[in-house]
Order: sequence, then structure tokens, then C-alpha cells
Amino acid sequence: MYKPAYKNLWTGRVDAEDGDLGKRWHEKIEFIEYPYQTKAGIAFLGFACDEGVRRNKGRIGAADGPNALKSSLAKFAWHLKNTKIYDCGNVLCKQNLELAQAELSKHINQLIKNEHFPIILGGGHEVAFASFIGLDDALANNKDIAVINFDAHFDLRKSKTPNSGTGFSQIAKRCQENGTKFSYFCLGIAQSANSKALFAKAAELNVSYILDKQMSNKNLEKIKARLHEFLKNKEHIYISFDADVLPAYLMPAVSAPAARGVKLEIIEDILEFLFQYYRKNIKLIDFPEFNPKYDTNSLEQTVLARLIYDLSIFIAHDLD
Repeated sequence: MYKPAYKNLWTGRVDAEDGDLGKRWHEKIEFIEYPYQTKAGIAFLGFACDEGVRRNKGRIGAADGPNALKSSLAKFAWHLKNTKIYDCGNVLCKQNLELAQAELSKHINQLIKNEHFPIILGGGHEVAFASFIGLDDALANNKDIAVINFDAHFDLRKSKTPNSGTGFSQIAKRCQENGTKFSYFCLGIAQSANSKALFAKAAELNVSYILDKQMSNKNLEKIKARLHEFLKNKEHIYISFDADVLPAYLMPAVSAPAARGVKLEIIEDILEFLFQYYRKNIKLIDFPEFNPKYDTNSLEQTVLARLIYDLSIFIAHDLD
């Protein structure tokens, strides 16, 4: 089910005395609907879904993530030039996860074909499969897609039905069916949160990964070098940012808070590096697992929204 943008989310301070120099995002946002035939821009599309987390026995509430994040983005100061930003509404899931994933992938496909940069907000990590399918279907010939996942979990679980922990195993299966390479790099893996079976599955699929305890300033250049090697000759890049990669003290508002996690400044540095060197190749990014039900006075919501804001600045360099 698709629901157009809820315009009342985009409110905030107005500094009329400062004219155009005083604008904020809520004054610049535009609202578009499928099939998104407008000037290319940054397109925020929500995935209001709890079903994948429920099936995976997690803490539900991520369905409210998209609107919460949009309301925080609305209040930020405007520093872009000519880049358009759009709220594309939300894809909703009541119970039929597979149908909702198909609907979301259809919208992502259309956004990419119209040269928008999709930023998908919310839902559990079941969003990953829909994101990948949307991109995969939008590509005409070359389907060599590199997947980079900031996450405490591999999400390579086995299950009779898809859930928030099966997204990347589903992607691997899709690649096998299409005869394409499964290229998956996961940053921030918590050994304590992934069983031996999951590490064995990662080895079987030739998954690249870096443990959370290795994600440090002293290893930063090594991490970048590994990413350079991984991305060599890759035409398309899909980035997924699971909020539970952040430490529990900074991001408790997720299905499964990270006992250790990765410091935000490390993640910001790596993301800046990726957008600096591979902006033309990065096609979309999603932000799953944020759960406002466990937020502390909207603090975690603001932290994640600020990261999205900073990424929008990187993206806009190519659009301005």
C-alpha cells in the first residue's frame, strides 16, 4: 500500500527577516508521487513496516521511523544550491511483507530511472531486498552491484518466510538466479550477535566484513584500502545503513541495540570517503531499523537525521 507524503511533517522555525539565507528544509521540500517525473533530486521515500522485525522476533516500532526522521530533517538549515529535495510519501506494510517489498522496489525502480537519488527511510532491514531489487530492475545491462552494509549483523539468516534478518541471503539468491556476482561488504559486525552458522554462511558466500572492534581510527586507512579493493571495477553501489551499527548509548532506539557498536565519527569518515571517490557509482542508500518507540526525547531521531542531512550534502555536490 502506498500513501502520499504527509505535508504536516515538514514544519519548523521561519526566519522571514533573513530572506532566502534563512531558509530551512521544511520551506524547500517538494512533494511528488509515482511515477516521479520531475527534475532529478534527492528523493525521500519511507518504508513504514514492522512485519519483518516481528517475524524475526525483534522489537517492533520501525514502521514509525520514516515520519519521525522526516520531521527532524524538516528543521535543518538549508545549505544546498540548486538541488531539489522531495518527499515521495511512504510504502506501508500491514501484514503482507512480500507485497510491500514488491511495491517499494517498484517505486525505487522508477525513481532511479528518472535519475533521482533515492534515500529510503525506515522499516526493518527487510527493506534491503526491496532496495536491491528496485536497483537491479532499473539497470539495463551491467548488473554488477556492490552492496555495502553498515550493520552489527550479517542478516544472512535462513527462514521459511522473509524477515528483517534474511535480506542479504535473499539478495545472494537473486544474484545466483541471475548469474551475477554477489558482492557484499559488511562493516561493524558484532561477533557476539552473530552465530557460528552466520559466520559460516558469510564464508560460503565470500562476504567481506570488518568486526566492530576493528572499526577504529588506527585502522581507518586499512578499512578504506579494503573498500577500494572491494569496489574496484564495480559499476553500481548500494549502501545500507542499519541504525543498530551505532553504540547502544547513542542509538538505543532500534530492534536490537549494539553492546559495542561503531563510533559515529568513524562511520562519518568512511561515508565521506565513499561519496568522495564513488559518488557517480552510488545509486541509493537506505536507513532501516530506527525505532522511535524507544527514542529518548527524540534525541536518537535527531542524531540519525543529522547523518542523513550530511549525506545529502555529499549527494548534492553532484546535483548542484
